[in-house]
Order: sequence, then structure tokens, then C-alpha cells
Amino acid sequence: MKIWTVVTLIALAGVVILPQVVLGQDPVAAARAQLTTARFHAGELAQRGTALSGALLHIQHTINCLEGTQGPNFRAAVGHVCQGKGNGIIPDLKAAGAAGAKGADTALKFANIALDLSLPASKMTDVNEAQPWALVISRQLTEALNALGK
Repeated sequence: MKIWTVVTLIALAGVVILPQVVLGQDPVAAARAQLTTARFHAGELAQRGTALSGALLHIQHTINCLEGTQGPNFRAAVGHVCQGKGNGIIPDLKAAGAAGAKGADTALKFANIALDLSLPASKMTDVNEAQPWALVISRQLTEALNALGK
């Protein structure tokens, strides 16, 4: 009876202590995949057309990728284009940094800048203001990718 109590406590501790990355998933690879998707939404899709709603949609997609489903600004209603790719760029980069992955801390700085730019951009009321911000956001995401290396 005591052995099962110990085994259960160890298993429970493992679940609590494990990083937020899906078991078996490399947080750097997950961050790269999500960064690539978010960069496409900010740098390409948000730039298309003249409708403010389109630009804001893709900026929100970028926010969703940056924060992941547990983020305070995550909005499921607009879709989660990074679903299945990781737990969010910022959570995955934090996990990668904690594991000592090269470039993760620098990439996290750029990802946080991208988020800091995305939040006010998502509230803009003029497409001619939102699109240039989205382009700057995509450049920060590119820098985050570059920091992770190939």
C-alpha cells in the first residue's frame, strides 16, 4: 500500500513540475513553427487588402500564437492558427530558456516586443496605421527566429 502512495506522489509531482511543453515536444522546434506561422500572419496576411477587419484578424492570430491558449489576450473566437504546433511562442521560449537552449532568451525578448506591439495594434481603427505596425511585428518575429538559429 505504501509503495502505491509513493508512486502516486512521484507521478503527481512530475505532472506539476514538468514544463508547459507537450511531453516529447522540443520547445525550440515548437517555437520555430509558431514563429513562422505568426510572422506569416503579421507580415503577409495582415498586409493584404484595405479592410481594417482583415488586418486586425491577423494581428489577433499573431497574439494567439504568441501567448497560447492560456494567455490573457488569447481570443479563441478568431481561431488559433498555431493550434497543435506548441503551447504558445512565449511559453515555449520560456521552457526552452529554462532548459538552456541556445538563443531562447534572446528570442523571448523579441517575442515579448512583438506582443507589446501587437496589443495596441489590435485596437487600431485605421488600416493605414495597423498594417505598418503589423509589418514591424513581423520583423520582431523574424529576429526571434534568427536568434534561435537554424
